[in-house]
Amino acid sequence: MMSKTISLNRLPAKEFDLKETSSSMNMSDIFGDRTRAYLNEMCLYFAYFNTIPNFIKEINIDCKKASKWFSEKYESEIKDAYFSKVCFKWRKYAELYDMYYFIYDDLVVYFDTHDSIVRFLFRKTDMERVETVIKGIKKFKERKQWKKPELLLLINTSSGIDTNKLEILKPKLNIDDNYNDDFKEIHEIILKRLSKKNDKGLVLLHGKPGTGKTSYIRYLISIVKKNVLFLPPNMASAITNPDLISILINNSNSIFVIEDAENIVVDREKDGHSPVSALLNISDGLLSDCLNIQIICSFNTDIAKVDSALMRKGRLIAKYEFKELEVYKANALSNKLGYSTQFDTPMALTAIYNQGEKDFQKIKRMNAIGFRG
Repeated sequence: MMSKTISLNRLPAKEFDLKETSSSMNMSDIFGDRTRAYLNEMCLYFAYFNTIPNFIKEINIDCKKASKWFSEKYESEIKDAYFSKVCFKWRKYAELYDMYYFIYDDLVVYFDTHDSIVRFLFRKTDMERVETVIKGIKKFKERKQWKKPELLLLINTSSGIDTNKLEILKPKLNIDDNYNDDFKEIHEIILKRLSKKNDKGLVLLHGKPGTGKTSYIRYLISIVKKNVLFLPPNMASAITNPDLISILINNSNSIFVIEDAENIVVDREKDGHSPVSALLNISDGLLSDCLNIQIICSFNTDIAKVDSALMRKGRLIAKYEFKELEVYKANALSNKLGYSTQFDTPMALTAIYNQGEKDFQKIKRMNAIGFRG
């Protein structure tokens, strides 16, 4: 026997007058940011019912399966609905992406496929009815399976800080070949701690550009089975933004990578605007026990300029200064890459890997000397 599926297209659209509901609300307030949902569920609820709702959410829900079950189970109760569809490049047809259902007195059930979250908004609907719906939807909790390495890139949107998923390619990186001998022990310490569930702490990676910090972080992301959030350099100020805490709460037991973190780790006494306090709270403060976030900071500045509080025992997992590869290791790596060059001084990894490319900085300096009068 075939199951009945409700047709969202034939549900009547509810008409309402925004002037009657709120003089401060505009039609544009109902629409969300295009990087995520197309409707703002809070504003939508307020526009319908002219009251502030109670709010419950369930995370890690398979929204596609849950919404299909819900639309069949509660077909006779659904009074109104909205949806959006997205056509992904690997699919032939557009798929349901966000679903908003209105049932009972004033219960709005929003299936957020982007974040695998179901949100429940209500005020008059009996709590027992709401809990029954939630109990049914909980059956669709996702079993966490390790997928391809992904990076949750923090981005600024018109509605605040959000995340954008990016796939990370696993680099072909051999620790013994690409780093000096003293790094192997540090790497094992870092890997062991980052692989631990519900842990916290801080990893400080510093050194000159081109010595392999970013390559190593990319390698870590690809082998540690945790979600990774990435704060780009142009969003350093976001470390003190309250929106960030909400994202970290929704991604507990994760790794938080801050690249080019000079302005974040600098000593508070040397720079009164340093956001180090926020970093301390996330890594080992009151928030850390709830968040279980491990933080990796990479920077080029001298370690002496870093706030000493970041390096206290119990907070610091490890710190390491990346330097040029020692002469014998540089020559061994160069030979392994198929080059015949013989170095007589320590070399940066970028210089070893890119020997076939012109050194434009050197050319620029030679030209400057040649044209000097």
